[in-house]
Amino acid sequence: MRFLNIQKVKRWLGNGPMQKGYNTEYEIVLTEKGEAWEKVLRCKRKELEDLRDRIDEILNSDTTAEKLDLSSQQGEVIDQHMETDPLCQECKFRLTKECASCLFIMQSPLERKLFVELKKEGIYFKPQYPLGYDGKKAYINEDEDKSTRYKKVLTIVDFYIEYNQMMLCVYTDGHTYHERTEDQATRDKNIDRKLQDLGYKVFRFTGKEVNERMSKVIDDIKAAIEKAKNRSSSARW
Repeated sequence: MRFLNIQKVKRWLGNGPMQKGYNTEYEIVLTEKGEAWEKVLRCKRKELEDLRDRIDEILNSDTTAEKLDLSSQQGEVIDQHMETDPLCQECKFRLTKECASCLFIMQSPLERKLFVELKKEGIYFKPQYPLGYDGKKAYINEDEDKSTRYKKVLTIVDFYIEYNQMMLCVYTDGHTYHERTEDQATRDKNIDRKLQDLGYKVFRFTGKEVNERMSKVIDDIKAAIEKAKNRSSSARW
């Protein structure tokens, strides 16, 4: 890995009638990690400006895939979303690593909406977090057959938030308990009960809540975090 460092160098020329005091140059130092050598170049401001313009020209010509270090196919997916997806139009995370995570990790438009809002609020979370039946993080072997890959996984949490002793599992279900099939409702209730027995707090937000009352969704999550903060402060005293 190469490292590039640039610094300003001033050299005193004297203050005679034909001299201008200081001469300013720019020193560019190139080093290689693990190597003893370094390459030092000195240039004038105009040369440095030309180099800057050339760097800008090259970087601005990068494709989305090159900018985000993704496959060309993933880059094309992002470009398409930038053009047609309303959620992407004014998003502050456009063409960033968060943008890639939003599109390729989150599983639904509802999850993506909450992903963006949590990021905007600076709330740290782990997306698509697998939990095992023992309450610990489960590890999924993608090379394993799909029929057995998830046998040790209790649930994959949409957003896992941990603060001090609080462990919060947030789901965006897209429907209420009443709108689910009986099997879905029973399964989710069993998961919630098991998580609570293991010491987890569970929030499930419907599509209506995410789409129409996002501020309350965020307030509920922030309130849980604030409660954990206050509990921690009280414990210290």
